[in-house]
Order: sequence, then structure tokens, then C-alpha cells
Amino acid sequence: MDRSQLRRREFLGMISAGCGAVSGCAGGQSTASDDVATWNVASHGIEGDGDSDVGEAVHELLDDIHNEGGGVVYFPPGRYLFDRTPLVGDNTVLTGAGRSTIFEGPRPDGDTGGALLSNKGYDTTGYDGASNWGVRNVRIDSPDSNGIMPAHAENVRLESIYGDAIHYHHIDIVSSKNVTVDGYWASRGGEGDSDAPLQIDAQQSDISSNGIWNGTDTALAMDDGTPTRRCRLTNFEINPENGPQHGVQLHRGRHESITISDGQISGCRYTAIRSDPDELVTDLTIDGVSCIGNARGITLGHVEDGRRGLTITEVTIRTDDSDVAQGSGLYAAGFDESRISNVVVSGEFTNSIIFDNMTDLMLSNITATGAADQAFRFRENAEATLTTARAADCGGTGIYVGPGSSVAYGGVTFEDVGSEIVVDGEIREWTSSTSS
Repeated sequence: MDRSQLRRREFLGMISAGCGAVSGCAGGQSTASDDVATWNVASHGIEGDGDSDVGEAVHELLDDIHNEGGGVVYFPPGRYLFDRTPLVGDNTVLTGAGRSTIFEGPRPDGDTGGALLSNKGYDTTGYDGASNWGVRNVRIDSPDSNGIMPAHAENVRLESIYGDAIHYHHIDIVSSKNVTVDGYWASRGGEGDSDAPLQIDAQQSDISSNGIWNGTDTALAMDDGTPTRRCRLTNFEINPENGPQHGVQLHRGRHESITISDGQISGCRYTAIRSDPDELVTDLTIDGVSCIGNARGITLGHVEDGRRGLTITEVTIRTDDSDVAQGSGLYAAGFDESRISNVVVSGEFTNSIIFDNMTDLMLSNITATGAADQAFRFRENAEATLTTARAADCGGTGIYVGPGSSVAYGGVTFEDVGSEIVVDGEIREWTSSTSS
């Protein structure tokens, strides 16, 4: 094959300083040699002319690259039509030229869906699919297909991904481990009935989606319920012009050690960040995220128990338009060991912040303003400590403590609230609070 060679240090520099797809996002070691091959798809007759179907040719090239131990695959500027889902193998990185490298997955009439890109071993169990692979510097503009789908994969890095039109999700992480999305900008949500720009998922036995398109039909990922684990979304902006239901959705199955950090989500007609009502989540961190102009900010509700380890810090939830704001700005339920700090919720939500069935819940440096009803609502069975907080401009109650709930509070400032405190459970003030 026509190819050039790069030293390993140059290759890792192309991917990212410190955490490339070959080195792995969790400290894994590469199986590649010191010399890493690079391929330019144009040298293999693969054209991004917007007319030629190149899915099969890309798939075959990636198969050859996998058999040779992996490498870098460069897509020059152009629009590449993947009429089937190319599958990435171990130690392989697809890289483009930024927004000028466009991936699209055309589908026959009536056959929308199937991943735009996925990995070898999507149909294996556990995390036995392809590992140490990545995609960077590409634009997704594909209204008929799903987007990039790591499935049963491990050590994946998706970097500088631009998301325009898509059928479901630009990025759909399915039953995978150690996936990092660093640099993601979404201008639209999905056009199908599942429309969150980014989804963290797990494949269950009753799921008919999450598959590849092989050119004639959809082949599904293995449905063994493998949880998605140790994944991170960072450095992102989701500002969809078509108003999807959610920005980031945790969907189906168990999810463990998920981090969402350093980003902004706007324009969602339901919730910026949401987990399914029956979703079991362990060690979820939301840090440095702004949820602006959504109907709700963060919704992690309804489960009575089985969740653990929620951390929310340096988060702003704000919706200035009263016609947009609905429900609660922040809602969480069923977590043990939660730490929420340096959070601002502002807007005419029904309640600014609401909790159900929470144990060992610690809140500090929280501001809740503008709620139509209650600023802090510990609705039922919530055991919490609230300190250094502000409840203001709410039509109902500053702090409501519901049946089965127990709240210790101190250093709370109440400003222009209907009632400062309403108690149907237990409450204890341990540091003087003030009214104004």
C-alpha cells in the first residue's frame, strides 16, 4: 500500500497531548510499533466529492489497516458518503481537516438509522470490541443515519467533532469503557424520535436500535447489558437550533463513572442533562457546565434507591424566559453520597431545586432564585445538610421539608419569599440564617 511512516511520538502528538487513542484514555499501553503508518484515503481512490458512495471502500481500507496493526487515516476536505457503516479496528485513528471534512451516511428510502461510524467487535460481549481507536477533526452532517457509535469498545477518543444534521445522535456511546469526547460542538439535535445530540447508552435485549448499517440492513450491537463505564464529555457546546428534547441523555442500563465537564447546553425543550427515570447511575460528576435557556436544567429523578455518588459543582442553570421554563431547574432522586456545591439556579421554574429519596446529601454555596413555587424542595425521604445558601424571589417557600425528610441548615439567606420554611418532616437550624 501507498503509505508514509511517522515516528510514534509524532503520531501521539497528532492525536492529543497526553491521551491519544493509541495510548488510551485511561493509561492503557499501545500495541503499535514505534513506527506508525499513515494513510491518505485519496491515495486509495476514496473521494469526498459528495456523489460517490465510499462506505465499502473505507470499510475495506480500515480492515487492511487493522490487519497491519493500525495507524492514522487522513480524510482531506470533502464530503464522504458512507453508504454502509465502516468499522474501525484497534489502534486506528481517523482524522480530518476540521469542518471541511464532512461525513454523511446516506440510506435507502425507509431505512434511516444505523451508525455512521462504529468499530469492529460491536457485536461482541463485554468490552471485547476494538480498543485504542479514535476520530478527530471531522464534521457530521448526516440526516439519514446515526452518528459515531463506539459499541463494546474500550479506550476511545473522539476529539473536535462538529455535529450538524443527524437522525438520532451525533455521538452514541453504547456499552463501552474509557471513552473521552473532548471538543464537541452541536448545532442541531436529531430529526428522529430520539434526538439528544449526545447519548450515553447500553444495549439491552429489548432494544431494536444501536446497530450498524451493512449496506442492506441493520445489524445490532450485542445485547448483553454491558454498562457504559468511565466516560467523559468535556470542552463542548450544544446549542441546537431545532430544539431537541435533551442535550445529553443517559439512556438505558447501568452507567458508572460518567463525567460531564466544561461546557454549555442551550435550547432544549425538555432538559439539558437527563437520565432515564429508571436509570441506575454510579459516580456521576457534572462540573463547570452552564445550562442556559432550556425548559429544565438537570433531571436525574424518579428512582427511589440504587444510585450512588453524585457530584455537581460550578454549575449554572438559568432560563430567563418564563414561557420556556418548566418543572424544576435541578432534580435528583435515589442517590446516596451526593455533593452539590457552587450552583446557581435562576428562572421561573416551578421549583428551583428538588430532591427525593436522597441520603447523605450535602449542599453548599447554592443560590436558588425566581421559582414560581419553592426554592429548595426536599420533597420526600431526603436526608440533607444545606449551608451557605440563598433563596430569593420565589412565590412559595424558601425551604420545604416533606414527609420522611430531615434537613439541617445554616447560613441561609431568604429574600422576598412567600414563606421562609415549611416543614412536614424534620428540620434543624444549626447556624443562624437571615431574612431581608
